[in-house]
Amino acid sequence: MERVSTRILKLPRFGAEVLSIDRAFKSGPLFRLVGAAVGTLVGMLVLAGYAVHFEPAWRLRPDLPATHPYTALCIVLLGLGLLPRALRSGMGWRRAARGAIVLAIVLLLIRVTVPLSGARLLDAMTPFAKTVAAERAAGKTLTMGIAASWALLLLGFGEVLRWARRPVLSQVFAASALGLLFMAVTGYLASLRSFHGTIAPATLLGTGSLAVALLFATPRHGFMRALTASSAPGRLARVLLGCSTAFMLAMGWVMSRRIDAPGIPLPADGALLVYQTAIILALTWAIVTVITMRADQLDRYRGLAERLLERTATRDALTGLLTRNQLTRLRSAGSAGSAGNGGGSQRQAAANLLIDLDRFRTVNEAFGPAEGDRLLVEAARRLRRVAGDQPVARLGGDEFAIYCARTTLAEAERLGAAAIQALATPFDIRGRRFRLTASVGIAHAERSAGADLQQAADDAMHVAKDLGGSRSVVFAPEMHEMRKLQIELEQDLHEALRREGELSLHYQPVVRVKDHQILAVEALARWEHPRLGPIAPDRFIRIAEASGLMVALGNKLMQIAVRQAAAWEADRPGSCPLMNINVSSAQFVDGDVVSDLVDLLRQHSLSPDRFCIEITESVFATEPAVRALERARRLGFRVAMDDFGVGYSTLSQLPRLPLTSVKLDRSFIVNATESEGDAAIFGAITQLAHALDLVVIAEGVETKPQLDLIVACGCDAVQGYLFARPMRPEALKVWLERGYVGDASPSQLA
Repeated sequence: MERVSTRILKLPRFGAEVLSIDRAFKSGPLFRLVGAAVGTLVGMLVLAGYAVHFEPAWRLRPDLPATHPYTALCIVLLGLGLLPRALRSGMGWRRAARGAIVLAIVLLLIRVTVPLSGARLLDAMTPFAKTVAAERAAGKTLTMGIAASWALLLLGFGEVLRWARRPVLSQVFAASALGLLFMAVTGYLASLRSFHGTIAPATLLGTGSLAVALLFATPRHGFMRALTASSAPGRLARVLLGCSTAFMLAMGWVMSRRIDAPGIPLPADGALLVYQTAIILALTWAIVTVITMRADQLDRYRGLAERLLERTATRDALTGLLTRNQLTRLRSAGSAGSAGNGGGSQRQAAANLLIDLDRFRTVNEAFGPAEGDRLLVEAARRLRRVAGDQPVARLGGDEFAIYCARTTLAEAERLGAAAIQALATPFDIRGRRFRLTASVGIAHAERSAGADLQQAADDAMHVAKDLGGSRSVVFAPEMHEMRKLQIELEQDLHEALRREGELSLHYQPVVRVKDHQILAVEALARWEHPRLGPIAPDRFIRIAEASGLMVALGNKLMQIAVRQAAAWEADRPGSCPLMNINVSSAQFVDGDVVSDLVDLLRQHSLSPDRFCIEITESVFATEPAVRALERARRLGFRVAMDDFGVGYSTLSQLPRLPLTSVKLDRSFIVNATESEGDAAIFGAITQLAHALDLVVIAEGVETKPQLDLIVACGCDAVQGYLFARPMRPEALKVWLERGYVGDASPSQLA
């Protein structure tokens, strides 16, 4: 569990402010400093007392044990070694501190390994030998107690273990030293002979302070982390340990003093009772510590989960930017603060910028999601740099936002321009320079007319997209109405696809030039909105392409066209003109349009050679579409390239495409009538198409001079208002019966 949590915490995109899972007691370093300082001061006072022969320094009262000089010296050495690193910075001080610890350990080892001769050896080595001898001659006990020696030795080894990065073992040694002190104090208070003179008050104070210092030298490890935690388990553990220690100390003294009292079944050996009390205390400490560690661990993991959840709710995991919800809260807080200040100026100064990367999907498609994520991280870094102190958020995908609580419209526009310029700098993807542009929508409180800034910025950004991208647009109130209408039309289009009668086809004749006979009719989509009336084809087709409805729309229009062709065939067998059906590139990508069309013809007993599939140049960009059209040609369908000259196909591709005709875009005709050079190009294209055995159809013919140019260049057929506008089926029937070919007057029939 610990390993997993550590791995989580090392995630680089989570800020350092949420990485810490330890709520360590803030006074830990202070306790270490106080403990080491008190221990050192006590030891120095004892040594100073020996130097000036001031007996109360080493023996508070005649009936109390005395502190041996070497005990005081070891306390001083350990105290200096346990001082916090901040007070002994520098290599020289560190070496001196470690040397003091080693020297203290050597002296203590001499005392505990050779109990009798070691004590005499230390007495002989002490500079206060005469004072020690005088004390003993007067019948006063003055020795380096074995309990105090072991306690100090445990502290010395505990500090060495801390150097070796074994904090838990170091804490165990420190706790053991405290246990020895507890036994010595309990035995002394119980007036047990075996504990008489083992520990003096100064020794107890100095050693206890050093034990506390050693424990707090590693407050973020082991059971000290749980004991010093500011969580509820840590606070409870401190209360339990403190109360149990005081209780056991008091009970040990009371019970030991009443060993001979009648009616109390106590062991005859008082020392044994003290040892039992110490063991019970140790077990109590161990149980409380283990329980506290587990409880604190769970509490820390719970806190970590809460902070990670909070981080997830406020920070984007990939880029580290604010999330959409957090940015919304910031805007709400800014609005509430402005309202609390009386509305007015601050509210008027708020601005929101929505930045969307243009054609970002191509990065994921070409290089994979991993490179796309790297690009988003770099884009976020650039936007943070541009925004400065203003909050930046990632709203999702490749959309970012910058919120300015107080700014002018001019400053917001400059910020938008800076964002576009920053993102226009090429990105490095796999060693290649990759350029992207961005569309920015700017919503300022002064221009939003009370609209939500986020929604207003979104409307402005979509306008920038529609204008080609790589620009910033400032929101105007009418944009929201346009966007709202666009969304409503999208939903209404869903309904129109389900209902009959709203979507229909109008038919425009394609007329042969030499004899003005009808070669074909092109089926053109129309939408009669029940509330808004006729909707322009360019508009609702663009909506269908953007919303993924193009396949459904194309299939429905194909069904209408085939039904109409079947009706004409039934009315006048053999006279049905060639039916040109427009098919979008989406129908080739997301479906099998040729098979669908074949099934429709089979249902109505129609032949494929009476139908022409009209496609634009973009369809030929995909190999599956080309194969589908080749299959259509084998089945007998005709294939025409519509709007030739406005896409990216070149003349050299024409021989390799399964075409039967090309329809030259209206721009060719207009330019050719205005420029001799364009007229020459128009004629050359016509001759090239004829050389490939293709029928050439001129679109958008509206005037007699244009028709004359077409005749001169040798075009096979024309289509345009000069001959007829798109008409309903019944109007086309009347037009044909009245022989209006070449007359523009029947427009009223449309």
